[in-house]
Amino acid sequence: MKTTSPATLVDVGRYPLENLDSPDGQAFLTSCQSGLEKQSICVLEGFLHPRALAGMVRETSALIPLGYYYDRPRTSYEGNDYVDRTWPAGHPRTIEHVNRYRQVLNYQIPNDSLVRSVFLWPALTEFVRRVLGFENLYTSACPHLALTLQIAHEGDSNGWHFDSNNGNITLLIQAPDSGGAFEYVPDLRADHDEHYDDVRAVFEAPGKRVRRTDIRPGTLVLFNGKYALHRVSPVGPTKRPRIIAIFSYDKRPDQLFSRDYIEMVRSFRQDAPAG
Repeated sequence: MKTTSPATLVDVGRYPLENLDSPDGQAFLTSCQSGLEKQSICVLEGFLHPRALAGMVRETSALIPLGYYYDRPRTSYEGNDYVDRTWPAGHPRTIEHVNRYRQVLNYQIPNDSLVRSVFLWPALTEFVRRVLGFENLYTSACPHLALTLQIAHEGDSNGWHFDSNNGNITLLIQAPDSGGAFEYVPDLRADHDEHYDDVRAVFEAPGKRVRRTDIRPGTLVLFNGKYALHRVSPVGPTKRPRIIAIFSYDKRPDQLFSRDYIEMVRSFRQDAPAG
């Protein structure tokens, strides 16, 4: 089946991805780079045309029953770095957070789907490359995790954590009726100092330092999460789940995610109740 041209799905008038060398394109790049540098985030609201968004909601909603139900508490540091020592009880590295959602994997998403069309769009990859400052960048080749959907029903949450690297790219497809907000604290840690007391303070009283971004459906977000603590807050009462697509890129064209992580995800249930 013929795939839809991503240029007809994305508001290229507002976001000139196909003309990055033009004056408007250069201004667009500079704005995104500045947002990442100063606030750890670049938010492109209205990235998708309304009709494209509606079609994407229909397509991804039909895939929800296929999702692997991830329900495993984790610490904020799990999977992104390793420190060879034992931590006392109550230390930020020992505190676990709710981490529960469904995950639809790359091979489960149809090749002719609208979301895959956007993900594979060379103009988008080139835009991401320039914003992040890489010499080379490719869409991930991983058949499981290159493109995924994360679905959160009532009570689900992606708890407080740091990423293993900067450059997280997401596309919000559907928002819940309540909750499910993206919350973050930019530059909370550094290479030379983990600032554990500040991390603990966020856990204990998140309202004092946390920024909340009102991300609407159809919004593309670039986020630097290696040094910024962040989470998706618990989804509240809702008739519809939160659906977000995660786009993975790498400096190598043959990048694959670890077999251990993939096998762990595929061991999760697919028959868990929704909501």
